[in-house]
Amino acid sequence: MNTRSSAAVDAGDPLFRIYAWYRFALSILLLAGYFAFRIGHSDVPFLPLLYLGTAVPYAALNLLTLIAVIARPRHPRTRHIFLILVIDIVALVLITHASGGMDSGFAILLMVTVAAAAIFVSRQIATLVAAVASLAVLADTLALIVAHGGGSNSLLPAGLLGILLFASSLLMQRLVTRLRHSQELADEKGREVAELEHLNRLIVQRMRTGLLFLDADDRMRIANEAALQLLGIAEHDISADGVVRRLRLPPLAREALERWREDPQHTNAPLRLRENGPLVLLSFTSLQGPGGTGTLAFVEDFSQISQQAQQLKLASLGRLTASIAHEIRNPLGSISHAAQLLRESPQLPSEDARLVEIVLGNAERTNKVIESVLSLSRGQQPCPELIVLNAWLRHFIHEFLQHDANASIRFEPAAPVSGSEVRVDPTHLRQVMTNLCENGLRYSERATGKATLHIGLQTDPHSGLVRVDVIDQGSGVAPGMIANIFEPFFTTEHGGTGLGLYLARELCEANQIRLEYLNTADTGSCFRLNFGHPQRRSVTQIEAPQESGKGSGQGT
Repeated sequence: MNTRSSAAVDAGDPLFRIYAWYRFALSILLLAGYFAFRIGHSDVPFLPLLYLGTAVPYAALNLLTLIAVIARPRHPRTRHIFLILVIDIVALVLITHASGGMDSGFAILLMVTVAAAAIFVSRQIATLVAAVASLAVLADTLALIVAHGGGSNSLLPAGLLGILLFASSLLMQRLVTRLRHSQELADEKGREVAELEHLNRLIVQRMRTGLLFLDADDRMRIANEAALQLLGIAEHDISADGVVRRLRLPPLAREALERWREDPQHTNAPLRLRENGPLVLLSFTSLQGPGGTGTLAFVEDFSQISQQAQQLKLASLGRLTASIAHEIRNPLGSISHAAQLLRESPQLPSEDARLVEIVLGNAERTNKVIESVLSLSRGQQPCPELIVLNAWLRHFIHEFLQHDANASIRFEPAAPVSGSEVRVDPTHLRQVMTNLCENGLRYSERATGKATLHIGLQTDPHSGLVRVDVIDQGSGVAPGMIANIFEPFFTTEHGGTGLGLYLARELCEANQIRLEYLNTADTGSCFRLNFGHPQRRSVTQIEAPQESGKGSGQGT
């Protein structure tokens, strides 16, 4: 059975405040009633001293209580509330006695006190308050009979009032119990709704797909974390509750939105909405709500989509290479072995020796291609670890320079150590950085005569994520070839396999790293590694959780 604990009633409770104001207003009316009794007439003698002696202290006490309620909200205990209710009963009974008894009508005000007891205290104490009020009325009636005479007929109204007080208390208790039960259910449902709303917000915020709501004016209103990062929305453009400050879409996104409105079946191509930003795929749907119409935009990182497609491609490539490796490598080995034996022949003419060297060189190149394709087709899952990129790069550069004494690498970390944490497979990252550094040093030496390289560590100003730039002093890549440098078997130099950058990008995508090329006229070529959030997992981790027998994760 529900009861109201004393801790649940405080001076800030609206009902308690109302009751405090009621008591103060009642005391003012009682003081005003004094003059009405002085002027009026009554069959029963009026006792002014008792009336004033009760009304004045009662008014002063009620005023102090009201001031305390307004100025210093507290949590009154049950005994304090019970004391206030008893004071109200005593004051009203004394006023009733001084005014001539039940005929004055003041005793009926005890019903308000009894009803207040049912609200502010437990059912047992509320019943006790009703009993005290009933006994006080009967005692006052008996006192008037003894003092002024009269028959026992005066006890009937007092008894009826006592019954009415008990009935009012019990009825109010039942009503309050039902109201409290309804309030508890409403509060519970409200908490459930709030929890569900919070859970939905967390789910939306952690979705890999960016969600963006546009109002009728095509201004951004609400966006999740993925959409903010993909669109490059700054933190100062977002309010505390995650609402975007009515920004316009980027121009390319607005064009895609207009094309969708003209043809809802139109499929947008991947777009780069900002310089050096990721390729994103936009799709839209209209929303109809009571507040008006709007548009929900889905912003997907195209690298994630291509990564999933790449997983399927690698699986097919693995089956293909496994079937042809034996058919190609064995004849290739025989050709290479025969050429080596022919080169060792003393009767080999010098002009034929040159042809043998060409055969051996191309055999070795073909073998490298097969090794790279086989390594790529294995598709070993990455083993990501949380590393501090600043310290890791320093250690990598130190080890790299020990194997290449002629190289010179300048490292400039702009990101603080505490903000350079990333979650990647260190073996994959080492393989990618080794490939980029070897390429950069080779092209720098070819252009300037010195094998120099610059590695920069920065934080993206839009997303706040870590990025690494590997910059050489070479001549750069021709503009017409930039779109093809990450394609397999594409190479600009004789003897290359064309799989180095392709393999590097595949390893990057498996570790939530976006590898891109920036052609800077003043410094040569720049390969930028844009790292994902350290708490995000790759597609391969989601689709194939950690297995007991996974290897080191090295791709080659």
